[in-house]
Amino acid sequence: MKRFAFLAIPFAFAACGDNKAVEQPIDAPPVDIDAQDIDARVIDAPPPIDAREIDAPPAVTYSGTISVLEAALLNPGTSGTFFGQGVQIGISFNGSDQVPAPVMEEQPGTPFGCKAWVYDRNQAIAASLGVDEGPVQINSPAGSGTALYPTCSYQAGAGYLCPETATAGAGGTIAAGPAAGTATLTVSGVPYLPTNTTNRYVRITGATNATNNGVFPIALPATGGTIVYVNPGFVAETLPAASTHINLAGIGPTPSAADPGFLLDPTTLDFVHTSGGGGHIATFTHSTPAAAGVGDDFALTAASTTLLNALPRDGSAFTIACDPASCAAGSAAGALLNIVTTNGTPSASPFDMPLPAMTNGRRVQIRCAVLGASGTSVTVPAAYSAFLTAAMTNNATRIQATFIRPTLMSTLNNTNSISGHAIVGFTN
Repeated sequence: MKRFAFLAIPFAFAACGDNKAVEQPIDAPPVDIDAQDIDARVIDAPPPIDAREIDAPPAVTYSGTISVLEAALLNPGTSGTFFGQGVQIGISFNGSDQVPAPVMEEQPGTPFGCKAWVYDRNQAIAASLGVDEGPVQINSPAGSGTALYPTCSYQAGAGYLCPETATAGAGGTIAAGPAAGTATLTVSGVPYLPTNTTNRYVRITGATNATNNGVFPIALPATGGTIVYVNPGFVAETLPAASTHINLAGIGPTPSAADPGFLLDPTTLDFVHTSGGGGHIATFTHSTPAAAGVGDDFALTAASTTLLNALPRDGSAFTIACDPASCAAGSAAGALLNIVTTNGTPSASPFDMPLPAMTNGRRVQIRCAVLGASGTSVTVPAAYSAFLTAAMTNNATRIQATFIRPTLMSTLNNTNSISGHAIVGFTN
């Protein structure tokens, strides 16, 4: 299942590729598409005796990104109000043959400055899903061995997910919720507790009515056998015995959540990876630096809050900036702006970022990173803004922009880890 495009973010603060940082549509079904197969060329005949020797293809190398971000999601338009906020866990491991090289770079060979990528549909799927390299456990406080979220593991066709296994079941009843746009799921066994429903999503599969299948934000903490979740398109039904449901952690914002949110500034974390799957990434533990918590919560300037939901369409340079009062020195390692486009057809959800279209599929990504005390704003130069404008004129349907203030945890074992806060907007 894809997360928000902010949410599988490629950084140097996170690895290059797809920002899982907020590409999880709020009410869209998971992505059930297999990762791209590695192409192999077949040489049908030997070369002539005097032909030049064919060079061997470069060896495939593997790298990863792990991010834990408290993301605040702007409502559409220019009101500056928020749908809610919540924790997005982004885990992605990729082979070097799965993601394209940048087509533009300000500072080649470094993770800083601005870079641009173009993905076809297969590359977008491969980058979003990644490959299985073994489970990841997120613990807090750092060094305590205490699980903050359930173990995250790779699921074919969905990428890394963090399931609340105690909530897994079959059947149940879907009915109208207490407010417009909400529904209830009632199941036997009384599996729900605040710990497995707060800032969680429910995934439902196998329902008779197609609009009941998908991944939906849980609206209220629950105790007992009923949860309330957001699905404006629900249809009341008794679910078939073969249907399934399970709650998921780390998918992203849930409705109406407000500060202080779920990932407080002083929080310290361990990301504990156990080698598995393809076995290309060795076991490691990445930890929050001893003197720091996660990248602090912040606010944008009023102008930047508006701009994040309405990026320029004329190719002009633009800047997204923190409100100075909320971005003090030492509150984060820097700033990163990740912009992703799609030319797929979005659903009715204003937050849906579908995969590129089946025909002439295309995803454009622009990532600009600033490290250090100056990292309170990010400027997208005119050349990169023009590149984005070209994407808009080539049938882009929606743009997701995510501004991140992270703590850089580690780059051990060819894997980058960050934690912090983010604000996400969408331009139609």
